Amino acid sequence: MYSQVPLGECVPVSTRYAVSVSLPTWQDNVDYELGAPRVLERMVSGYPRFFIAKPIQALVELVKDRFALPNEAAMVFPSPACAERCIAFIYDQAPKQRSAEPTYELPARGQLRVVQYVAEPVDKRAAALDTIGGLFESPIAIYCVLLPEDLFPLAKQYWQHTGSGISARLADYCLHIARVNEECEREVRPYSPASRGGSARRKIGYQAGSSIPPVQKADEARSHETGFEADAYMEERFGRNCDPRHAAEMKAVLRRRIAGALSAEEQKQGAQVERGVAGLTSDDVYLVSTGMGAVYYAHLALLGMSGRKSVCFGFPYTDTLKILEKFGPGAYFLGQGEGSDYDELERILERHAESQDPIQAIFAECPSNPLLKTADLSRLRALADRYAVALVVDETIGSFANVDVLSWADVVVSSLTKVFSGDSNVMGGSIVLNPNRPHYQPLRAAMSAVFEDLMWCEDAVFLERNSRDFMKRVPRINRNALAVAELLKASTKVAQVRYPKFTTAENYARIMRSTSEAGYGGLLSVEFVGGEGASRAFYDSLACCKGPSLGTNFTLASPYTILAHFTELEWAAKYGVHADLVRVSIGLEPLDELLAMFQAALDAIPTTPR
Repeated sequence: MYSQVPLGECVPVSTRYAVSVSLPTWQDNVDYELGAPRVLERMVSGYPRFFIAKPIQALVELVKDRFALPNEAAMVFPSPACAERCIAFIYDQAPKQRSAEPTYELPARGQLRVVQYVAEPVDKRAAALDTIGGLFESPIAIYCVLLPEDLFPLAKQYWQHTGSGISARLADYCLHIARVNEECEREVRPYSPASRGGSARRKIGYQAGSSIPPVQKADEARSHETGFEADAYMEERFGRNCDPRHAAEMKAVLRRRIAGALSAEEQKQGAQVERGVAGLTSDDVYLVSTGMGAVYYAHLALLGMSGRKSVCFGFPYTDTLKILEKFGPGAYFLGQGEGSDYDELERILERHAESQDPIQAIFAECPSNPLLKTADLSRLRALADRYAVALVVDETIGSFANVDVLSWADVVVSSLTKVFSGDSNVMGGSIVLNPNRPHYQPLRAAMSAVFEDLMWCEDAVFLERNSRDFMKRVPRINRNALAVAELLKASTKVAQVRYPKFTTAENYARIMRSTSEAGYGGLLSVEFVGGEGASRAFYDSLACCKGPSLGTNFTLASPYTILAHFTELEWAAKYGVHADLVRVSIGLEPLDELLAMFQAALDAIPTTPR
């Protein structure tokens, strides 16, 4: 079992591309949100949509040094479409957020611009000797939005909400090529992750204005030139030397794994879930770079179909609601996600149908994060059919190993960063279309218009490798989490445990798979009789990793509301998301050690409120 990790260090420890960061005390989380130097100056990593990774920061400085004017900031993206959408977002949001803090000056037309940065070895023969530098016959391009520094927070909002930024591994590749170009005349150093980097300000190895394919074209080119044999890339589970040149086929395997369409040979590397949806194929699965990217692209496709409002049913993960509210004409928010909200949903749908302005889609999480509520999908499906509305369901928390939401939904989105990967070292997301729903053909056409394959090759390598034992890990996590939830529920110090077995249990039971290995997932939230003082004592004493993210192979805790809603605590509390809530993602540790750890944390809570 991991012990507590020092403040600001990677979680997992010594992991260059870790997707979490250690915030081991309650006060560390508060001070992080307040921007306290004692926290920010010690952070070597963070959750990638909130914390711009060090390699990306270095690449931004390199590009700025070549292209930026004084007092300009920059944000980098993997395609020109992503960059242009960032600019459109800033023009749209600057006047809308003008009354907020900080205030934004309206940008003049032409004040925001996109430049192209190209990573291409100068000496192709030298690059051929380098493991990564020799991968690509075609150069790799990224696209940089340059903007006034005072507008950078808006660009950062776009980056955070949509998950459309570049991967840290891609940034490291670009930095590596810059280093190789500088050093090729003196010495060609074999590539390794430890050797990546180089100067952030050297003006070498790139150009602007040429016609270069976006990132996704490199995968297509490699797929044609390398050919593929399954046993060539099926390395050992913990092997570190997967060949990124096989990324195109690895993506195909990922799509088949998600669709439940693996071949018999591929299933020898890991079992799969039978999705139970007739006609579903891997062509109905779209891979994106992040979990929020899945929500964003699904929403973007739906906007392309109708451009109308959506409904967010239930209290979702923070950026889901931001996407629905900020991109397009807005959304209705029914934050309780139970009781009278079903009646209100029907009234909204009826009112819009009568006014010839039908609702575009209903978005729901099953279960929700962090309240672990499960919507009545049979009721939502009936309303969606009656009013010809698309139903979009996020299955991240339950995972398709435990729940079947695709049978009810038009679109299912998921963060593959979480339990599907488990290793907390790569980002990814998926969109799955149900071929049996009436919106299927229009959605496929709409996805074709907006979707880009932007998952970086190395990220595909790690995601495919990590997910091979997904179906072995989930049952163990289910058992561990249930035992911990029951331990907490039995304590007189605990006010409430939010867990699918105890929260809207009838709705969860309807979508829970009938297999013996299916369970309630690994996420739970807990509140204490002693309020924030008890939460602080419990959290500070919990001897596990602590930081953002969930679905990790190791237990990971966070004061969720503090991190996700620090500037809107009163608003969140109206929907039951209280400031003293502790969210815990249970891992694969031995059960007896887990129970002892949680009991010790409970024992650390004073018997009377502080």
